[in-house]
Amino acid sequence: MKRKGSALTFIITIVSVIAGLFLFNTFVANTNSKNLYMGFSDDDISKSGLVDEHGLFNSAPSLRSSLEDEIRECARKNHMNILVYLPDSSRMNYSDSDTERFTEYTYNSVFGEHTDGVLYYLDISGKRHPYDDIATSAGTNLIYTDSVCESIFNSLDAYLPSLSSDEPLDCNKIGDAISKFCYYIDSYYTDKPRESYYYVSTANPQVYVYKKGGETYVTKSAPPSKKMAVLIISELIGAVVALIVYFVSKHNYKFKSKTDPRIYLADGVSSFSQVGDFFQGTHTTKTRIETSSSGGSRGGGYHGGGHHGGSVGHHGHHR
Repeated sequence: MKRKGSALTFIITIVSVIAGLFLFNTFVANTNSKNLYMGFSDDDISKSGLVDEHGLFNSAPSLRSSLEDEIRECARKNHMNILVYLPDSSRMNYSDSDTERFTEYTYNSVFGEHTDGVLYYLDISGKRHPYDDIATSAGTNLIYTDSVCESIFNSLDAYLPSLSSDEPLDCNKIGDAISKFCYYIDSYYTDKPRESYYYVSTANPQVYVYKKGGETYVTKSAPPSKKMAVLIISELIGAVVALIVYFVSKHNYKFKSKTDPRIYLADGVSSFSQVGDFFQGTHTTKTRIETSSSGGSRGGGYHGGGHHGGSVGHHGHHR
C-alpha cells in the first residue's frame, strides 16, 4: 500500500494552510489596526476632582476643597484622570445599565476617549439598592480588574449607607469614603498589567486594550497573544481533522496487490490477431454555432452606527 506519503503530505498541507492564515492575520493584518490610545496628560490634571451633584458638601466647602486636592494629587502621582461623582435624586430610577452608560458618557465628555483614568460613581441618589460603579478607561482596565474593584468596594461599604434610602447622609463619612478610594487607587496601582488584555464589549466599536513591548494599545483587532492562542487551537483541530480523514479513507478503501493475468490463460492455447483500418479519403462539414453573452454587476454599501465610543470598562457593586 503506497498511500502513507500522500496522506502525510495532505496533513502537513492542511496544518500549514491554517498556520499561514492565522500568522498573516496576527503579524501582518494586525499591524494595520490603528492604536487609539491617548494616555494621560498632566495638563489635564485640573479636570480631575469631585462632582457634587447632590450638594452634600455645600455646607462644608473646606472639606470639599480638601477632597479635590487629594483626588488631584492621586491623579498626578499615578498618571491618570480621576473623577468622583455624587449623583442627586434625578438619577434614583437609573437601572444598572443606565448608570454604566451615564458614567461612560461622563468620563468621555470630561477627559476624552481612550485616555487613562477612572470615574467613581458613588450612588447617594436615594435608590433603595444603591449601585456604585468604578468606570475604568484605556490602560486602567488592565490594572483595576473586577477582583481589585470588588475588594475596593467591600472596603468602602463601611463608610456608606446601604439598602435604606431613609438613612441620613453624613458628609464626613462620605468624605472618608472618598479619601479611602484615593488610597486604594494608589495602593493597587502597578506598572505591570494584571490581565494580558481587556475586551471592552460595551464600546461601539468594540475594542481591545493590551500591552505590547511596554506600550499600551487600544485597537479594534484582537491582541497578538489572543490570536496566537487561537492559532494553536486551530492547529490542533486541523491536525485531528486531517488524521480522522486519513484513517477513514484508509478504512474504506483497501488497496490490493495486482492480479496476475496469467492465471486466466492456459499455456500454449493463446492466439493473437491484428485488425487495422485503412482510410481512402476525408470529408469535412462546417456548421455555424450562434453564441450570445450577457453580464451584470452587484452593488452594496456599509450601514452601521452606535451610541458611544471610547474604551471604558465597568465594575459595578450593589450595597
